Amino acid sequence: MSSSQTQPTIPIRRWTDWLHRSTFQRQLSVAVTIGVILMALFSSVGSAWQGSRHIKETLLQQGERIATSLAMQSTLALLSSSPDNVAEAVGATLTFPDVLRAEIRRADGSLLLARGVAVSHSDAVMPLRALPKEAYIESETEDAWCFVAPVWTRPTASPFDVQPSEAEYLGYVRLVHSKNTLTRMMANIFVVNLTSSFFFAALFLAAIRFLSGRITRPLHVLSGAMARAERGEANVRAVVDGPKDIQAMALAFNRMITVLQDRGDELQSHREHLEDLVRERTAELRQAKERAEEASQAKSAFLARMSHELRTPLNAIMGYAQILKMDKSLTSRQLTGLNTIHSSGEHLLLLIIDILDLSRIEAGKVELNPTTVQPRECLASVADIIRVKAQEKFLHFELQCADDVPPAVAIDEKRLRQVLLNLLSNAVKFTQQGLVMLSVHRQERDLPADQVCLRFEVQDSGVGIAPEELDRIFEPFEQAGDETSRSGGTGLGLAISRQLVRLMGGDIQVISQPGRGSRFMFDVIVPIVTAQESAALVNEVQAHVSGYAGPRLTILIVDDVLANRTMLVDLLKPLGFDLAEASDGQQALDQVRALAPDLVLMDLAMPVMDGLEATRRLRAEYTMAQLPVIALSANASQESREDALGAGANAFLPKPIERSSLLKRVGEALSLNWVFEAP
Repeated sequence: MSSSQTQPTIPIRRWTDWLHRSTFQRQLSVAVTIGVILMALFSSVGSAWQGSRHIKETLLQQGERIATSLAMQSTLALLSSSPDNVAEAVGATLTFPDVLRAEIRRADGSLLLARGVAVSHSDAVMPLRALPKEAYIESETEDAWCFVAPVWTRPTASPFDVQPSEAEYLGYVRLVHSKNTLTRMMANIFVVNLTSSFFFAALFLAAIRFLSGRITRPLHVLSGAMARAERGEANVRAVVDGPKDIQAMALAFNRMITVLQDRGDELQSHREHLEDLVRERTAELRQAKERAEEASQAKSAFLARMSHELRTPLNAIMGYAQILKMDKSLTSRQLTGLNTIHSSGEHLLLLIIDILDLSRIEAGKVELNPTTVQPRECLASVADIIRVKAQEKFLHFELQCADDVPPAVAIDEKRLRQVLLNLLSNAVKFTQQGLVMLSVHRQERDLPADQVCLRFEVQDSGVGIAPEELDRIFEPFEQAGDETSRSGGTGLGLAISRQLVRLMGGDIQVISQPGRGSRFMFDVIVPIVTAQESAALVNEVQAHVSGYAGPRLTILIVDDVLANRTMLVDLLKPLGFDLAEASDGQQALDQVRALAPDLVLMDLAMPVMDGLEATRRLRAEYTMAQLPVIALSANASQESREDALGAGANAFLPKPIERSSLLKRVGEALSLNWVFEAP
């Protein structure tokens, strides 16, 4: 802050501090004193100025009359050029108060007679035609006025004159008049006015102090009573005195103290039992907290157990469905049946994921893991899944990806696919005929050059949603429409999708009319991945893996469920691997020492010794490069993934196991060169 801004602030702050520190009586006295002094000064100056105007006018008129009188008496002297004829008149003129000098001058300006104090003045001769007939002020100084009165002859009318005679200019009289009387009278007027003003001001101040004392004294007494009450003194009462308003305040204070004392007595009686009441409430709250924690733990344990129990049979169902679908001798009907089994298993898996995701979202444990994603390939894979479902209902499915969508962006692909699959599955589910469309395009926003706003839209020509249900459909376990129009599902898809989109920084909006379809849309702002970064992204090869190049490798499959082991054997054996099996962690350690496998597929939940402990013991003997371990678990939570990786696993795969994901992890762990066969 500049000094010019600081300097005016200091006096204002000091004035404010003084107002806070000083009493009301002092503030009132200072304000009235300043006001009265200013009023007295202004009134005195105004009165003196007004009086001086009248006195000045009077003195000027007096000076003009004296000069005119002397001029009339100087006519004979100027006609005869005899100073003696006017000497007596000049002497009489000088006897007037404040007349300093009198001069009689001829028409040419030469001096005929001068008496009095010599005063400097102009000797210029005024032109004849410019001379006035009456006296006038020639000049004025700080101390005096100079009056000039022209002297003219006074011709008289005569019957013998052919033409009337004109007045003849003989000369003029100069009279110097002092301003002493004006100055003295102005000073007297100012002093008298100022004295009278201050006298009445003193009387007014005395009255003000008396009245302010009648206000402040009862206030001081009331303030003292309040201070005693604040210190906790009992039976404090204020004296009812002073003006009516102050008396009303004192009475109100006394009533307030009486009410407070009554309430204090009541509170004292309650306080005696308060500790017992607090102990009872605390015990109840502690019990409620413990019950809530137990319920939360039971809920988490139940969800984890149900996830594990449901994923375990799904692992075998979906695994064998994938194995059987690779058989080239399948008929069209058999392939359709296997596709139905696989898609039903995926649908059941999505329901399980929805329930677990809702639990994680409510607990605030869901985090996004952005990776480099190619939007067109991601949307194409989503479209392939939905297109099958749409064709089953004879619906037209369309995918539109605008040209302005970047080739690669950074986003959590798993969560994006989950949102899109939820929205598209609902669109197919509630559409009986017509169109289901997925589109994505770029939104114009004021963003940095390395970011882009993408809008995803899912549109259908289905039954639509009533306006009063548009908000309810995003609530957990809620579905729109009546019982006849609702389809299967948990009612969690939209609730989870909205929460996931909000985690991405956007929100889902919906536009719908009953009978005319619906349109769901959301915007997400994502970083653009440059061409150099996106070049590192490995594209999925749309072909069947038929084997690998190089010597035969041994894989140890560790799982306590026979169906899971058999499924993995049937999936990996056709690719050329030598396979060994173990049903618990201890057997796995024995098999590793006996067979020295190249890779271990380790289930985590097993009897005797679980997979985590077995992995830790293997890591005590082998490095991750010497013996890769891929952890498998029906518990697909983030905690399970972190525990597995923390124990030393190279990778983690949730059950049910997708063939493509398994082969990708196996290829990375063993550095394989896969051999592909065109589908």
